[in-house]
Amino acid sequence: MPRARLRILAAALTLAAALTLAPGHADAQSGDNKAIAEAAFLRGRELMDQGKPAEACPKFEESARLDPSVGALLNLALCNEQLGRTATAWARYKEAATLAHATGDTDRLKIAEEFAGKLAPKLSRLRIEADKPAAGLVIKRNGEPLGATLLGEPIPVDPGEHTIEATAPGFLPWSTKIVVGKDADLKTISVPALAAEPTAKPVEKVDTPPATSGANGLRTAAFVAGGVGVAALGLGAVFGGLASSDVGKADPLCPQKKCNAEGFALIEGAQTKALVSTIGFGVGGAALAAGVVLFFVSRSPAKEPGPEAPRAWLVPSFGPRGGGASILGTF
Repeated sequence: MPRARLRILAAALTLAAALTLAPGHADAQSGDNKAIAEAAFLRGRELMDQGKPAEACPKFEESARLDPSVGALLNLALCNEQLGRTATAWARYKEAATLAHATGDTDRLKIAEEFAGKLAPKLSRLRIEADKPAAGLVIKRNGEPLGATLLGEPIPVDPGEHTIEATAPGFLPWSTKIVVGKDADLKTISVPALAAEPTAKPVEKVDTPPATSGANGLRTAAFVAGGVGVAALGLGAVFGGLASSDVGKADPLCPQKKCNAEGFALIEGAQTKALVSTIGFGVGGAALAAGVVLFFVSRSPAKEPGPEAPRAWLVPSFGPRGGGASILGTF
């Protein structure tokens, strides 16, 4: 068998042994965490043997989180590599190498370094540049902030779509998407100068006098009083006519001022209507007079503004046999 094939086979067997053996825990953890990490590791190996790296990766991730181990990191790197996440896989191989060196695990150290070295030339990279970066500029890749020292540097990334966002105080946010290919692809994206936020203009306050203050309020009260007066006079006239009609109908039924039942009812109805008529004429006259007074007052020269604007109220009053109206207010 050619030596090259023997070398590849030996490396594969060594890796298989390193991955299948116990995780090789770095430090003693709590009993529960160590047991859960071991169970997650074993379940991850089962899924890898079944050809399910997408399901196995989270198991190894959890195992490494609960109880960091070289074996968990190596397996995590391998399943990510099978999924095409080359940058993530390379980073996990490097973590496994660091941990193996710290724990004196020389066999796994060589394996981790070898596979990281083989994967390095295949890494795809993304260069992010910024034109005229604003003060406080923050650039994020897939939601993660990118350090300012990495701007303009080709950073290793997993192949696929990446979202680039840029924000700064006082500027409108900017974002875009870019797709990075496989096998040593290099993409460059330039963040443009951010546009300043539009300055909101203050709303000018316009002082408008109240519609019912001062002379305008008095004039409105004058027209209202006049309307009430006209309506009340009309009501008095109607009921006065009805009272006269009832009296006329009662005369034949009351010879010598002695009325029968029907005549007596007509006389009583006439008295009631006459009372309403009297009240109507009284209120109407008072309201008309008040309207006239208010109208002429509203046309007088404006007075210096006082603590309270002129106001007026029309208050009707009723008595046992008549009625009227009073004007109350401040002028």
